[in-house]
Amino acid sequence: MTILLLASCGFQLRGTAQTGIRAMHVSSVPGSGVFTDIRRALATGPTRLVPTPAEAEAHLRILGEGREKTVATITGTGRVYEYQLRLVVDYEMLAPGREIPVIAPTRAEARRLITYSETAPVAKEAEEQLLFKDMQSELAARILRQVAIARRELS
Repeated sequence: MTILLLASCGFQLRGTAQTGIRAMHVSSVPGSGVFTDIRRALATGPTRLVPTPAEAEAHLRILGEGREKTVATITGTGRVYEYQLRLVVDYEMLAPGREIPVIAPTRAEARRLITYSETAPVAKEAEEQLLFKDMQSELAARILRQVAIARRELS
């Protein structure tokens, strides 16, 4: 019964990343979590990761990644109530033999709000890290969908 309900509402388990590219090189600035998630997603799918751009049909470059935490809401007494977390990733996709990038330098961004509690700062720090990890996964999936769309230009 549960399976029938899930199927009828459009629920679908996450599958492997389908980019339509047989061989891809992925490079990044040091310390990029989105880069790690992209490589992990591609490693479980049909796309083969190659060590050099020369061997690849496409070269996905993570140009930069930044995290930001800003005050979003202040209470009437002047205390912080909510923070806004922001993860920004700049990327492009190149193809051998093409001067113009297949995906021009593009910025992907994810935001989350997190309430603040002076009584549980350690728990809120852990929650913040989980939210950043969730945003990394979201941006990795979004970038791979963009790669799948741009793949048509490689054909």
